Amino acid sequence: MDELSRQMRTAVASPPPTRIDVDRLIADDRQRRRHRAWALAGAGAAVAVAAVAVAPALLARPVPQPGGLTLPPAAAGSAEPSLCPIAEPSASGPPAPQQSYDTVRERSTERPDAGVARLTQALRPALAAVVPAGLTVEGTIPGCDRVQFVYEKSHWNYYAHVRLVRDGQTDNLTVRLIPTAADEPRGCATAPSAGACTSTRLPDGSTLTTSISTPGDEGAEQRRVLVQRVDGTSVTVTTDNFRVVVEPDGTPSEKFGPSPVLSVAQLTEIATTPGLTLYP
Repeated sequence: MDELSRQMRTAVASPPPTRIDVDRLIADDRQRRRHRAWALAGAGAAVAVAAVAVAPALLARPVPQPGGLTLPPAAAGSAEPSLCPIAEPSASGPPAPQQSYDTVRERSTERPDAGVARLTQALRPALAAVVPAGLTVEGTIPGCDRVQFVYEKSHWNYYAHVRLVRDGQTDNLTVRLIPTAADEPRGCATAPSAGACTSTRLPDGSTLTTSISTPGDEGAEQRRVLVQRVDGTSVTVTTDNFRVVVEPDGTPSEKFGPSPVLSVAQLTEIATTPGLTLYP
């Protein structure tokens, strides 16, 4: 069993997460080796979320979107998307320190609640455009089934995590935006493993890196796209086929489904969405 598989098993045993964000585990390991402690935010980002209180909006009827995905519309008379309220979890100890590292550009001063609303509004139609018909998209924020970003203060990043479900198959999909570190490598040096990787320069000067990794020998597969934008935003979109199933005796068991539904090309469409930036 390689190091990634060991980390995945360790994360399964650590409550309260119920879903493993493989990309985050890989990123954590890489960042620790580079002496910048990106603490694991939780399995599949379906964890105790950051302290961003977003007022709930009144919802009109859901509006069908392209590609078979149904998303709630913005509240009537408002350009803001309909959002779920996010409560700050009860602290079990001192708050996590805010990570400090040099970035290629001065950090954005946008308020987190405004960033959550803006990025969510950009992500929902981007997902709707690529998700195949018949695929159910499930939010993972407790008490909320919608696609929505969350702000994680200690690591200066926004993330959105959903489950893609069809015919018994369940994939994870995570979209994450962070300020690009000044010492962050480019291209395939950022890939989580020595698996298949390609890196190209986009017309606007951004770097696009795509990779497919199959850690371990149990059927796990992760597809990952990283866009290092020229404006100082790093956008990572990952999908994987890993899930945790609680057995009748209460024991968690890891399962791997077929290869993820979304292709690298579809992940690239999401990652290159113009509105997914920290500098609007």
